[in-house]
Amino acid sequence: MKTLSCFIFPLLLLYTATAYCQEKLVYLVEDVQKKHTVIYVQNDTNLDKSVFLKIDPIGYRRRAQRPVLKNIPANSKVQMSILIPLTDKESSYTYNLIVNDQLENINTRRQKEKPKEIKSQTIANYKLFIYTDQDCNRCDTLIQKLKENKIRFLEVDIDSKNNLLSPLFWRKMLKEGYTRENIELPFAKKNKKLYYPIPNFDILIEEITKKPERKKRISLF
Repeated sequence: MKTLSCFIFPLLLLYTATAYCQEKLVYLVEDVQKKHTVIYVQNDTNLDKSVFLKIDPIGYRRRAQRPVLKNIPANSKVQMSILIPLTDKESSYTYNLIVNDQLENINTRRQKEKPKEIKSQTIANYKLFIYTDQDCNRCDTLIQKLKENKIRFLEVDIDSKNNLLSPLFWRKMLKEGYTRENIELPFAKKNKKLYYPIPNFDILIEEITKKPERKKRISLF
């Protein structure tokens, strides 16, 4: 029995150490500077990773609360957020970091056409709007998945000046404090509900295709 215990204990120790090392292969890196703190995610694996970061800050500017979804190339470090402390307040934060092994990208990018003109008559014919731009790999993947599932949608290029929705989009985003540099595409909007960020396309498709529950009729007799 003693011999068996001596054999099992090193195995358990090795398993725990291996699991811990794997967990720490993608992790948060904090660069504390004089007036702000820069948050990075380090990927020490040999594969690209898709990460979702949500910071819950105390004593920082509100923009620190925005969730961030980014692709982190193999063996690299990518900036995720900048935390700017409020004056005369103690600051701290907690965070939630979700790492996806499978990137939602496609190897062959769809052949993009010039953004089509979107008129008011066109908008009225759609309930689902997908906001993209010309250099967004994840946008290509979502568009492909929507087509495969035969879901009707209208694609809106946020950089196009040739449609009615782009100015409305930017007016709302700038009001919310977003800029062109910190927006993570794609966005989805259906029936005035905004889906952002979109960490998982399959969950999004399940949400937007879910049929609304019918209200039960109450009989008075």
